[in-house]
Amino acid sequence: MRHERLTQDILDQTSSAKTERDIHDILSRIAARLGFDYFFYGTLSDMRKPENPVKTVSNYPMAWQEKYKSSGYIRIDPVVRHCGHRLIPLQWNDGICHCREQRNFMEDARGHGLVAGASFPVHSRHGEVSILSLASRSAGGTTSLSAKHAPATFAQGALAAAFVREGMERISNRPDHEPSAPLTHRELECLKWIAAGKSSWEIAMILGISENGVLYHVKKLMAKFDVQSRHLAVLKAMASGVV
Repeated sequence: MRHERLTQDILDQTSSAKTERDIHDILSRIAARLGFDYFFYGTLSDMRKPENPVKTVSNYPMAWQEKYKSSGYIRIDPVVRHCGHRLIPLQWNDGICHCREQRNFMEDARGHGLVAGASFPVHSRHGEVSILSLASRSAGGTTSLSAKHAPATFAQGALAAAFVREGMERISNRPDHEPSAPLTHRELECLKWIAAGKSSWEIAMILGISENGVLYHVKKLMAKFDVQSRHLAVLKAMASGVV
C-alpha cells in the first residue's frame, strides 16, 4: 500500500509541476520517502559530449558539485557510462568501476557524503539521456537497497525518473515568457501600473490598499514569471501579451 500511494503521488505531483523549483521539491520528497538523503536529475543531449548537461536539478553537497565539475568527473563517471548505454537501474558499488580512475572517483564521492545509491536512466526518442540518482550518506543509512526492498525501490525510482523527465520536458517547452500560473485580478492591476511607471506607494493609493499589500501581490507575480525584479516581470508580461 505504501508503494501504491507513492506511485500515485509521483504521478499527481509531476503532472502538476509548473517550475524547476517544483521538480526540486518533488524529488526531495521522493528521495526522503524512499529513504535517501540526496537526489540528482540531469539530462544529456549528446553522449559524445556529456560535459554539456541540458538541465540539472540536485541537492547534492555543493562541495561535491564543484569538485565534480572542476575535475571533469563526468568523463569517467561510471553512472553516466552505464546510463548512456543501458536501460536498467544501476546500484552503486565497486563492481561498476572498470579502471582505477573510476574507483578513485567512487572513493571521492563517498568522501563527500554520497556513500550508497542507485541511478535510473531514461532514454528519449531524440537520443537524449536523463539520469535520476538517489544517494545516502551511509551504507547502512537506508534499507531501500537491501535485498528485500531493492526491487520495489528500483521500480519506484524508474517510475519517478520517467515522470520527472516528462515534467521537465513540459516545463522546458512552455514559452519562456508565460507565467507559471494565471495572474489574479489584483496582480494584473499591479503589473499594469508598474508598466506605467508607478511606485508601490502610488499603486497603493490608486488601488486603495496598503503598500505592503502591493508588495505582496508584486512578489507573487514575480514568482509566477520566475524573475527577480518587477521590471523583468513587466518585460515578460509584454512579450507574452499579458499587458
